[in-house]
Amino acid sequence: MDIQTILVPTDFSSCAEHALTKAVDLAERFDATLHVLHVVDELDPEFYGVDDAQEKAVQIRSRIREEAQARLNELVPDGQSIEINTAVSVHLSFDVAATIHDYIDEYGIDLVVMGTHGHRNIERLMLGNVADKLVRHARCPVITVNEEVPWMEGEKGRLVEDVLAPVDFSEHSKQAVRTAKDFAAAYGARLHLLFVAEKRVVPTFSDTGLPGVGVVEMNEEIVSNAETALRQLAASVGGPDVEVTTAVKHGRVAESVIDYAEREGAQLIVMATRGLSGVERFLLGSNTERIVRVAQCPVLTMLTEEKETTEA
Repeated sequence: MDIQTILVPTDFSSCAEHALTKAVDLAERFDATLHVLHVVDELDPEFYGVDDAQEKAVQIRSRIREEAQARLNELVPDGQSIEINTAVSVHLSFDVAATIHDYIDEYGIDLVVMGTHGHRNIERLMLGNVADKLVRHARCPVITVNEEVPWMEGEKGRLVEDVLAPVDFSEHSKQAVRTAKDFAAAYGARLHLLFVAEKRVVPTFSDTGLPGVGVVEMNEEIVSNAETALRQLAASVGGPDVEVTTAVKHGRVAESVIDYAEREGAQLIVMATRGLSGVERFLLGSNTERIVRVAQCPVLTMLTEEKETTEA
């Protein structure tokens, strides 16, 4: 994965500052340019027909921009060898996510790093709002950083020792594994590939037509061959050589991924937002959203490409 530009949207909350710390480290490792963006969302007085307030509004926006730029400059670490750009966007529609999307497209951003909670723990950059929109629709991968950041502890240069990639053997998860190998190589970390044999609850109907529910177990042959298949997958996707560990667990996907990450001390989870058959098995609003919300380590989500198929 070629990362030349990294974007950190910030509202100056503590969670956003944690995201900036992570982004600075990534920018150093990938020799990337770091962009730090603050969006001021406010409505233009002309929207309300208050034309005589326009001059005052211009003055207010100018002051906000200057103050925000000063705070951005304070956030940027001194003495870093990386190139850092700071920007303030005054947006007039309350759509912060749209402004960030425009910035991503304009500057060709390769990776976004952002907090999941905003100022005063009110989720301004929150799932279901800005972060959720970016995870769903951003053309580049997005790393979400929670309030708790265990990767900040320890010796510099070993902030990430274990990278976890959940796999369902879809084309989407294969692309995620390839990206996970790049990040593991950048940190000299181990790559954990995890397959979850998930029990599925499905509706059933009796002879009388009365509805019920049943539990469908995954085929045991698939489960028994999963670890071998995981190792073959790691080799087949190419990329740098990294230490690979495989595991197969039974249970629900989100809970199993979170439990495994905590037990193995993973400092980064890498996963696709779509799963088998292009249907979101790691479904936003379900597994992916829960993992991003609950995981104590940063989570990299990526909107993977569809593989086109043609009929002979």
